[in-house]
Parts: sequence; structure tokens; C-alpha cells
Amino acid sequence: MVSSLEEGPGADGFGPVGLGEGGVLVGPAQDRVSNELLLVDDPAGIERVGPVAVRRRAGPSGIAVDSIGLSLAALTAASVQAVVHARHAGIPVERAFLATIVHLALCLPVLVVALSGSRHPPRSRLETSLGQQAHEVLLPLAAGGLVCLAIWRLVHAAGITEPSLDAVLLTCAIGILSVAAARLAYQAPPRRDGRRVSRVLILGSGVVAERLSGQLAAGGGIEIVGFVDDDPKDRAGCLGPLRDLRLVCEQQEVDHLVVAFSRAPSEEFIEVLRPLQGRIPITVVPRLFDVVPANAGVHSLGSGIPAVSLPSAHLGWMPRFLKRALDVTGAGIGLLLLSPVLLVVALAVRLTSPGPVLLRQTRVGRSGEEFSMVKFRSMVTGPLVAADPGAGRDEHALNSELVRLHGEAATGPFPKLKQDPRVTPVGRVIRRTSIDELPQLLNVLKGDMSLVGPRPFMPDDAAFIGGWALRRYAVRPGITGLWQVSGRNDLTFEEMCRLDHLYVSCWSVGLDLRILVRTLRAVTAGRGAY
Repeated sequence: MVSSLEEGPGADGFGPVGLGEGGVLVGPAQDRVSNELLLVDDPAGIERVGPVAVRRRAGPSGIAVDSIGLSLAALTAASVQAVVHARHAGIPVERAFLATIVHLALCLPVLVVALSGSRHPPRSRLETSLGQQAHEVLLPLAAGGLVCLAIWRLVHAAGITEPSLDAVLLTCAIGILSVAAARLAYQAPPRRDGRRVSRVLILGSGVVAERLSGQLAAGGGIEIVGFVDDDPKDRAGCLGPLRDLRLVCEQQEVDHLVVAFSRAPSEEFIEVLRPLQGRIPITVVPRLFDVVPANAGVHSLGSGIPAVSLPSAHLGWMPRFLKRALDVTGAGIGLLLLSPVLLVVALAVRLTSPGPVLLRQTRVGRSGEEFSMVKFRSMVTGPLVAADPGAGRDEHALNSELVRLHGEAATGPFPKLKQDPRVTPVGRVIRRTSIDELPQLLNVLKGDMSLVGPRPFMPDDAAFIGGWALRRYAVRPGITGLWQVSGRNDLTFEEMCRLDHLYVSCWSVGLDLRILVRTLRAVTAGRGAY
């Protein structure tokens, strides 16, 4: 059953926004922070910082970690190849396995050397993922596999038996995941008090540093030990001036240093960072973080001067065709595989509260055109869920009253009550797991939406968009996007629009695939879902 009812602010609500100078939107927070950070790797070796020792944790080398991952891949590939080969050749499986594993063992040194250029020092990054690690080892393993096959072809000409082509290819294919998983485990934060957590110190104490602290701590696995600054905005959490940075790193057993903004001169920053460079991992937030995407490249302009390159978006007809093909294929397969879940949820919504199963909401899509978006109903029907589009201002007042009566509102682009009394028990579950958004796969098939893209606004919210933020309408809105995988309702309205602008400016099919993978983790964590 479908209804034309629209959920109020509890669904996607209204945020206090306005227009700034030049027609550019202004959200509820004036200061923004980027999730994309420039990284300075931590080369192994030196253990002392001036007169102060920075604690280093011993562990296996990168070569050992890659060797373990490749060995697991080789054993798996040899087992599969032995079973297949023994069946066709009529020889014992043990004999086929031994012959294959010997050949693959001779290939492992070549593959380890091929991977050497893709290694990063342990814990040199604050956050990493299996997909990111797999992306880094893909090309080196492919190149290493080709070199192995070429070498074996040469020695085969001398009368030496060459290994199975399938075994080498299968080892490289499995090695992408096994090496990525081994590196991910190796780079996990150190264990403290029964849990794995990285102790992070922030250099700077302004609004950006404060917001960065909140976002890093909310992500899990990171403990902010405090700030270091000469003129802190707030003395709470400040561990000392810049000159004491080395001492603070030692006393607090800092695992990672993040350089944010401060009113201190750049020369002082450089002076205190140089003794630490190469001793502990350092992450630098770029000054122009508003326009620096996650896939920006760092390269040299000459004379050792690093520069950040901002890639252009691939919005030609072929990338658009590939994106649409991915949407149709993904939505079709998703509806087919998730049909039992959709049926169970539909019955649960229908049987546990009066009202329609699905809701239709008017949203603004590509090129500013309105369309009807569907989702599972998660709220009770009645006066709190207005059907009149002009009821937005009354809902604002009512929502303020609900906040006063029923507790804390989630900060974000669309303020919501963390414990909204209008949400049904079933609605609370499907919101937390984002199952209420699954019917939008129908919108994807219809062509109104995409699997990945900016979140579609309600018309009242879209009226406040101006300036650079209007570029969000260059692509179809998505079920998921950079906003969803970066914190959802834990972010501000302007932060969401900045992420949407980054997505459109740097769009590619690969970026869509990475966001889809990160969406699974975001849905599992439930961060920002209310």
C-alpha cells in the first residue's frame, strides 16, 4: 500500500540554513572539517626524538606480512589446482599438490619484491580499509604474476617443467585479498585495556581541530589524548604549548599526530614538527581541505616541493553509461536477493502500526526536477506526520516542543530526535539498519535515483541551496553517498553539501564502487542513524 503522506523532520527534517554572500549556502555550523587528510609516512628505524624517546612497538616487517598473505594464497591455489589436475590426469592429489606448491614457492620471492613499492609503514594512517589495501596491491601483484609467467616460459624452453598458468593466476587473484587482509591486521591499532585503539594528539585547538576531534573519536578505534597549542581556544584538553610537543608525545604514548589549524605562525609549526618527522606518523590537514577530495594525488613540483592534484570528474557519455548500467544491474540484483527481507519488513510495518506500508515523499533530483521517492514508513500516522506540504513551519515548532519534552536532538543537516516518540518499534529497527531506504531501489530502476549520489532534498530544504552547492544537481541523487559513509546526521548541513560537491567534482565509477563498499561498514556501525 502506498500513501502520499510525508514524514516530518523525524524522517529527513529541516535544518536552519540560509544564504551567504554571493548566494552560497550557509549551514548551521560555519566551520567545516574534511575527512580527507594528507599523510606523511612513518619510516621505520629511528627511535629517539631529540632528548625524548618516542615509544616504538616491535612487530613483523612488511616483507614478512606480505609473505604470510602470499603463502596463504599459494596454499589455497595449490589445493584447488591439485584437486582439478588430479581429477583430469588420474594422479594422486598429494602428488599434484606437491608439484604445484613447489612451483608457486619459487614465484613468491618475485611477488614479494613486486609488492615492495606498495608498502606503507605500520599505522602510518589513521584509517584504512580492506578495499583500500586491495586497491594498492592489485597492480603490483598483476605485474608480478606476469613476470613470473615470463620467467617460467623462458626456463621451460630449457626443458624445465613450467607451473600451471591457472595456479599462478589463482595465486595472484587470491593474494589480492589475503595480502590486503594481512596488511589490514598488521596496521590495526595497538591493543590497550583489552581493546585496539590509537592514541592521537592534535596540534592546534581551533574550531576545526575541535570538530575533527569529535569526528575521529566517533569513528571508533581512536582515542584523542588532547591538544597542543600556544593560544588554545579552550584550555580544557590542552596539554601544553608547541615547545612541549616532543615531551607530550612521550608522556602520552602518542601513536599518531594530527596537524590542524592554529593561530601560531607556520614557522613555529615547522620548527616543532621537524624533530618528530620520521619518528611518529604525522597527518596534515591541508589548508584548502574544502576542495581536496579523498583521491587527490600528492606529487613533486620540483626542488622537493610537494603539491596536491585535484582530479577532474569523468562526466562523459561513456562513464554515465557505465554508471547507469551499474545502477540498473545493482538495483535489479538487490531487489531479487532482498525480496524476502522486503516482504518481512512490509508485513511487520503493516501488522504493528496502522497506516500505509510505503510512503511517497517529494524530493528534488537531477537538474532540480522533482520526483516521488518511496521508503518504508517508520513513524506513526496522524497529525505528527503531516500530509500538507505547507505544514513545514508548524512541524518545526512541533519538533522544538518534542525536543523539549523528549530529549536530545541529533546534530546534523536534518536535526532529528535521538529518541523520537513518533518512531514505531519496527521503525526504530529499520532506521538503525537503513532498511527503510531499500524501496528506493525501485526509484533507481525507474531512473529517478542512482545507487550512489547526493542525498535528495525536500523542496523546502532545496530552496536554500545556492552558489557552488547547486552543482549537486548535475547527477542523479543516490541511496547512499559520501555523506552517508562519513557520518550522516553527525555532520552539519554545510559539511554534507561540501561532501556532495566533492563527489560531483571528482566522480568516477571507481569512486562509486568504493562508496558502496564503505556503505556496508557504515550501515553495520549505525553511526549517525536515528
